[in-house]
Amino acid sequence: MERAILIHFDKSTGEVRVEAEGFEDLSCLEATQPIEEALGVVEGEREFKPEAQTQQLRASSTHQTRLRQ
Repeated sequence: MERAILIHFDKSTGEVRVEAEGFEDLSCLEATQPIEEALGVVEGEREFKPEAQTQQLRASSTHQTRLRQ
């Protein structure tokens, strides 16, 4: 499967969301983190897709990243 990182912009709210597709396990975090840091957009909890392994997801589900510009 081809991997992609999508960046969604909501014009009305100013919200920016970074989404990873086609990544296995939690490798999506390594791929999206530099983009999130550059944009300064990560706030609140991450939402993981079913592709993330349950055991790894439980270990990092309490991790929250907050960035400010």
